[in-house]
Amino acid sequence: MKNFLLLLSCALLLALPGRAQVFPVDTLIKNGPLNNRINLVFVGDGYQANQMSTYLADVNRAVSAIFQQPPFSQYQQYFNVFAIRVPSTQSGTKHPRTASDCTTVPNFGIANPTTYFNTTFDSGNIHRLIVTSGQSALGSVLAASFPQYTKAIVMVNSPEYGGSGGSIITMTANTSAPEVMIHEMGHTFGALADEYWAGQQYAAEKPNMTQPAVVTPLRWQSWVGLNGVGNYPFAATENPAWSRPHQNCKMRFLGVPFCSVCIETLIERTHAAARGLQGYTPTNTTISNPTQDITFRLDLLQPNPNTLKVTWKRDGVVFNRNTAVVRVGTTLLTGGPHIIRAEVVDTTALSKNVSHNTAHRYVVEWNVQNTVTGTRLDASTAEYKIETYPNPVTDVLNLSYTLSRATDVRLVVLDAAGRRVKTLTKARQAAGTYDYQLHTEELGLRQAGVYTLLVEIDGLPTTRQLVKQ
Repeated sequence: MKNFLLLLSCALLLALPGRAQVFPVDTLIKNGPLNNRINLVFVGDGYQANQMSTYLADVNRAVSAIFQQPPFSQYQQYFNVFAIRVPSTQSGTKHPRTASDCTTVPNFGIANPTTYFNTTFDSGNIHRLIVTSGQSALGSVLAASFPQYTKAIVMVNSPEYGGSGGSIITMTANTSAPEVMIHEMGHTFGALADEYWAGQQYAAEKPNMTQPAVVTPLRWQSWVGLNGVGNYPFAATENPAWSRPHQNCKMRFLGVPFCSVCIETLIERTHAAARGLQGYTPTNTTISNPTQDITFRLDLLQPNPNTLKVTWKRDGVVFNRNTAVVRVGTTLLTGGPHIIRAEVVDTTALSKNVSHNTAHRYVVEWNVQNTVTGTRLDASTAEYKIETYPNPVTDVLNLSYTLSRATDVRLVVLDAAGRRVKTLTKARQAAGTYDYQLHTEELGLRQAGVYTLLVEIDGLPTTRQLVKQ
């Protein structure tokens, strides 16, 4: 029988006192700079000073489990991992033995050790739900010892199975607990819903949970019929108005992989947190040698296997593909000015998100001009972020996009057959963030149905589906 685990979220309010003790930090995996990686930080509770080697062994076992699990295995280079060594006065963790299901674990008795973060079993009347009651102390340690953390995980020195999620993940050193932690990563990192029925209070529109009668087509329509993805309503005794995309996903059962919908969501979150384009050369410079070839180079953060594809263009014409380095001869750069452009996109088959190729596309351009002092190169990057909500649309659509530089923008509304309903704008806009509140009549959404908003920025199109109720 599969192990069904009900985990309740535990929101932690982290206090940040001005003075706090700084604890040693071990670097377990360092793939790049803190400001362009997803920084996972472990903090131990219930490990005494002479048990730090045990603590690090427990953490390393959990880290190994994370990066054996798709999509984290493919995107390991996007992560750094650290462990803060916080000694506790006593070993272990609290167990008041007040949960009604404690009779199923008769060998685990009452325990009340003094630990740094006061983690305890039996939260919410569930034995295996272990939470950190020392929120203020935890917040202080993180703020003082590693404030750049992206996600924090508390490793509790107990062989008993347990864990919890919320803003901070808590797990025990039980050999099966890494499965709990990876499930909770789905919540805290991917904003995924449980795919078992956790109760009406947890029912909400999420990437892997929806009400098909309200949001149509399905949120995961592009995956339906592939890899077991479909429309699976919850049971009549739960609430069949809500559906999940898969019957055997890690967000429902432990010991199985994430389904394709959840994998896609985690990839989108990964790209949003760490840029695939690390840097480029040359930057703004002048080359005085008129016969010197110019080398253009991209520093890319590659998944494994590498699915980043590169397209090189000269004045809009493709001249090379799928290489991070090109050499351009001076004969191709006479006259001018010329534009050398590199476009990078993650073409992973693990994501079918309609906006993936644009939302996570990186562009570098070099403006090349020949002057009396040599060849002048001015480099710039362009990244565009687009957001629309709500969907379905009743009265007003909120549209927001950010331009990293001045560029051409075209916004067009299409009907279900692809016919143009309305052109909202077609103009060159300055760098900055643009926020619009558009009424349905401004959008041309006069009848209920499915429409498409085409957003074309700098010649790169992306689409957002609009459902008019």
